[in-house]
Amino acid sequence: MTLVPRDLERWQNPNWRTRLAAWWEGYDLSRVPRQSPRSSSRSSFDRRPNFRPVNAVGGAGGLPVAGPTSPLPAALAVEAAAEAPAPETGNPELDRLSLMQLDRHGEPVWSPARSEGAQLLWGEDLTGPGDSQWMVDSVRPFGLNAAKSVLDLSAGLGGAARALVNTCDTWVTGLEPSPLLAKLAMDRSKALGVSKKAPITHYDPEHFNQAGSFDLVMADRVMHRVRDKEAFLDRIGDCVKPKGGILMFDYVIDGTPGSWDNWNTWREEEPMEVYPWTGTRLADELTQRNLDLRISEDLTQLHRRQIIERVRKLGETLKNCAPTGPVLRALARELNLWWSRLSVLGNGLRFCRYVAIKPG
Repeated sequence: MTLVPRDLERWQNPNWRTRLAAWWEGYDLSRVPRQSPRSSSRSSFDRRPNFRPVNAVGGAGGLPVAGPTSPLPAALAVEAAAEAPAPETGNPELDRLSLMQLDRHGEPVWSPARSEGAQLLWGEDLTGPGDSQWMVDSVRPFGLNAAKSVLDLSAGLGGAARALVNTCDTWVTGLEPSPLLAKLAMDRSKALGVSKKAPITHYDPEHFNQAGSFDLVMADRVMHRVRDKEAFLDRIGDCVKPKGGILMFDYVIDGTPGSWDNWNTWREEEPMEVYPWTGTRLADELTQRNLDLRISEDLTQLHRRQIIERVRKLGETLKNCAPTGPVLRALARELNLWWSRLSVLGNGLRFCRYVAIKPG
C-alpha cells in the first residue's frame, strides 16, 4: 500500500473523524508511529511497522466489518476516559434520572449525551437499529387502527410508538426501562402533541405489572436482559386481549460461540447483565402459555445489515454537525458496545422474531 505524504500525515495525526474512519475500514492506527509536523513524512513511513488492515472479516451481505482485534473502539473509549469528566447537563432532573440506573461500573446506563450520540448513529428518536418505518411494516399484519391499542415494552425515545400513532392512528402505551429515556420520550410526545396517544413512562421489567389489556404487545430486545423471564412472559400473556398478538425481537443463544473471547467481551461490554435463552427455549415457553406461535424467524443477517448500514452513514452525519466532547465520548462508547455485539451475532448469538396470537 502506497501513501502520499498528505495521506500519511492524516493517519499519523488523526482527528476523531479519521479515527472513526480507520476503525470502520479495519486499520490499526497504533501501528503507525506519530510524528511532529516538521518530521519527514517519507522517512517515518519507511520506519512504520506493518501498517495493514487488521483481520478484516466479511459481514452480512458481503459488507466489510473490521475484525475483532481492531483496537479503535477501545482506543476511543480509553482516550475519552482520560479526558476531563463530562460536566453536568445543567438540568438537575435529567442528571437525577441518569443516576437512577447505573451500569456494572457505576456509570449511568443512559445519559443525555449518550441519547444524543445514539441518535447520531441510529437516527432521530432512535436508540438502536431498525428505523420507525421498519417497525411500522413489522406490525402491519396485526391490522392496527383507531379502535386498537398497543403496549410497547421497549419504547426508548418513543420514535416507534409515535410512528405507529401517526401511521395507524392507534393508541400506544410506551414503557421504557431507562428513567432518563422515558422522560425524554414523554417530553418529545408532549412537544409533538401526541402525549395522550403515545404516553411513555418508566418501568422495571423485573417487576412488570402493567394493568389493562391490549391488542398487541411489542418487546424489542428486552427479554435477554430480564432475569425472571417466566414471570415476565406470564404478565405479557395477561396483557394481551383474546385474539390479540405478541411481537418480540430478541437475542437468543445459538449453539457454541465461535470465539469464547468475543463472547466474554460482549458480556462484559453490555452495560447490564444479560441472560439470553436459546431460541428453542423461548419458543417453547410461549407455546406453554397457550399462545399460538405463528412465526419463529432468524433475522440475524438483516440485523447485521441494519447495524452496518447505519455505521457507514455515520461519517456523513458527522460532517453536518459538531458534537460536543461528552457526546463524542458517548458515541465512542456506543460504537464499542455495538462492535462487541456484531462480533458474536451469527457466532453464538442470533437475533430472532417471534409472533404469537392469544386464542379467543
